[in-house]
Amino acid sequence: MTLTDGITVRELATRYPVGKTLWGQYRSGEKIIPLDLLTQLVEHRTSDERSRRQRLETAVRLHAAALEAPVPTMPPTAAAAPAPEKAMAFEPPGDVPSAADAQAGEALVKGRRRSRLLMFAGGGVVLVAFALLVPLAWPGPASAPRGPGAGAPFADAGVFAIGPSGQGVFRWDGTDTTGWTKVGESATHLWSGPAGLFAADADNRLHRYEGRPGLWSSIGDAGHDVAVSGSGVYRLDADRKGVSVWDGHGTSWTRIGGPAARLFGGEPGLFATDPNDGRIFRYLGQPGHWEFVGTAGASFALTTSDLYGLNPERTAVNRWVPEQQPAPVLPPWVHAAGPAGTLFGGASGLYSTDPSGKRLRVLSPEPGRPGAGQGWRDIGAAGAEVGVGPRGVYVLAADRSEIVQWSRDTATWRRIGGPARSVTVAVRPGG
Repeated sequence: MTLTDGITVRELATRYPVGKTLWGQYRSGEKIIPLDLLTQLVEHRTSDERSRRQRLETAVRLHAAALEAPVPTMPPTAAAAPAPEKAMAFEPPGDVPSAADAQAGEALVKGRRRSRLLMFAGGGVVLVAFALLVPLAWPGPASAPRGPGAGAPFADAGVFAIGPSGQGVFRWDGTDTTGWTKVGESATHLWSGPAGLFAADADNRLHRYEGRPGLWSSIGDAGHDVAVSGSGVYRLDADRKGVSVWDGHGTSWTRIGGPAARLFGGEPGLFATDPNDGRIFRYLGQPGHWEFVGTAGASFALTTSDLYGLNPERTAVNRWVPEQQPAPVLPPWVHAAGPAGTLFGGASGLYSTDPSGKRLRVLSPEPGRPGAGQGWRDIGAAGAEVGVGPRGVYVLAADRSEIVQWSRDTATWRRIGGPARSVTVAVRPGG
């Protein structure tokens, strides 16, 4: 029997964060299922602990083998980078592919559709594996390798968004709702920082934006989580058993740490939480060297200089003070603010939702207002996503119909685009 035998694609789409179309492609062998989703399936569909461990180990090994299988060369027509394209208020591109795209796609499908069966040990569960079809959205590797962990840095802040239904990656030029340039074809997640912009595709492959519309390079698997800190790009493996840093060339990564639950990257450095007890650690710059900095928290966020943590009860926000040495009784944290729901940090400071998750606040005092007091100041409605920039914050509305910008200079809101699936903000070092 197959791992999803007896479950319809509609039921799968309801239980997991993947649409019916993708589930159909996974089951037919058109696409490779992401490893984290495959892991969830094995865990949910295997009741015996011993069998579950065996199947997970086999799943990881065979999934890696499928991703590394040789593929034919992409036709020249598909490898050419598209010209820059302006998109009015994030209107998605048409659904009708060009003749060149259709020809290239047909060649890829014919050359790469090799369905295979993965037989998991310990129970004989058969899972149909998924053909090695690389999306046309991302051209092949381009540009010379950089140093370890180096990306394509931005000269200034950048606001990026994924269009509706994952179609189109856009960059905002900072003007108005018409100032969006299409730089990529599709994505599921975006991560950004001084090192550049990185995107995951539908197959959970990670790609780096090379600074020119349509020009991207594959740098490996996106794993379970990605963080950007300075010039470093870090990945939590799909099985969450290891943390790695990208070596700056090809798809080569170096392992720097063991199991983790989440990664947090920013100017203060790279941080990771323990998967067992939630404790948070800071990476010290050499593989295997990590420093314990605090106990579990409900949420963490980084500004340009500080790490903040919300306590598990969500009743207080504390700031890590690294100059204070840890002690058995007095940990190096000081009170910063009262109750909160989720924390967001960046170049313009610390933000949070209220405990209900409906309102967005900024931590006062604001720059230029010494002595104004410390506490949360309500600035408007919370949304589906929040990105913190150098002079304010960007919010994707709860229904994802628009992106709005709040300025710390004027304390006003304005609409800059939408609809969108996701938004992220990249800021140059010191910005």
